[in-house]
Amino acid sequence: MTTTRTLDRTGPPAAGHRRPPGFVARWRARRAERDAWAAHHVFAQGITAEFREACTALRLCQYVSVAAGLTVRTPRVGAVHGGPPITLTVELMAGQEPGDFTSRENGPRLAHSLGGHGLRVETLASRWVRLIVLNHDPLRDSFGLPSLAVASGSEPVILGRTEDGITLGDAIADAGHIAVQGQNGSGKSALCYGLLSQLAAAPDVLVAGSDITGLLLGRAWDGTAHRAHQVTGTHHLEAHAVLLEDLVAEMDRRLATIPPRRDKIEPTPATPTVLVVLEEAPGLLRAADSLPKPKRGEGVPVAERIRTAVLRLLSEGRKAAFRVLMLAQRFEATAVGGGYARDQFALRLSFRVPADSLEMLHGTDARALGPEHANAAPGITYLSGLGRDCQRIRVPYLGDYGEYVDRVQQHGRRVQP
Repeated sequence: MTTTRTLDRTGPPAAGHRRPPGFVARWRARRAERDAWAAHHVFAQGITAEFREACTALRLCQYVSVAAGLTVRTPRVGAVHGGPPITLTVELMAGQEPGDFTSRENGPRLAHSLGGHGLRVETLASRWVRLIVLNHDPLRDSFGLPSLAVASGSEPVILGRTEDGITLGDAIADAGHIAVQGQNGSGKSALCYGLLSQLAAAPDVLVAGSDITGLLLGRAWDGTAHRAHQVTGTHHLEAHAVLLEDLVAEMDRRLATIPPRRDKIEPTPATPTVLVVLEEAPGLLRAADSLPKPKRGEGVPVAERIRTAVLRLLSEGRKAAFRVLMLAQRFEATAVGGGYARDQFALRLSFRVPADSLEMLHGTDARALGPEHANAAPGITYLSGLGRDCQRIRVPYLGDYGEYVDRVQQHGRRVQP
């Protein structure tokens, strides 16, 4: 028997008919599930279309000649998740790399097309990757430095957090010399407060150096084993030269006693890694240059003694477990002892600086980053080195100066009786 009559299964039940308990609730749940799936399907189609159009505009695509003409092939989208954050699984085309989506040229534009601030890429199986659309700048919010102190210079200290949300660390015993530049108030001191407070207790690390301000070194280190190897202030500039020359003499002694079949000193509590901090190094050199020059045959000018000692520490110190941490507002060659001295820094960090200063320290490829970084918030720095291209990170915030003093006094290694 056939009928053309259509049953209305969504209307109210007929008189005298009772639906089983819970039927309406289950029906509503299934209906909501279908509606949610349909809405997600429409959303996924929209995101996929935006992604394909953006890939075409950014030339993250391939042009294929067919009989009908020229067609455009874009990376295939496997799945879209609404998040937050929005994520897409994408199959790379032949010749593509995951970094093509997050490069300086393509990353921000592709992210903005998808309604986000930035992109993060994660590799999956085979040629598939996951693109994560970041809703806001991942470095916008600061993060505090936990109260910690490393037990050895071979342990990594926290340098900052990357845009991928990864905490970046490095061991002072392994790293090369460190250059830090930035305008006043841009975050140089915050970085150094965190870095030095983490190293204060390590028995195989000695924090030495010169600080004309007397804030980074000096008073905060009173009573520790490090204080005797630090000089502060400008009232006796020759003391800075004497300290640096003494460090060079120790470096020479270590180089002369490198064990057979070794090419460098292995740090121990007896021969610690010496971190030579040069706070406001250009200011120290300018102050030394203003001193009266000695007469011929009566000695070497103080400024020249400082430049010579710093250059020797930079060029020869690595094998003798010496590391230099130099801070300056601008790393121009004439301000830091010459272009050769500047080239010795393996790890380079630039807080808020003009574009030409960024290029000066990080190379010509970094100049394009200058206009944006010239107005960067305090604590945001570009880092190059450690096997990484120039990238933005946020340094941890330790707290005010009093917190820095408290941590050094609490963790600072004391003189053994």
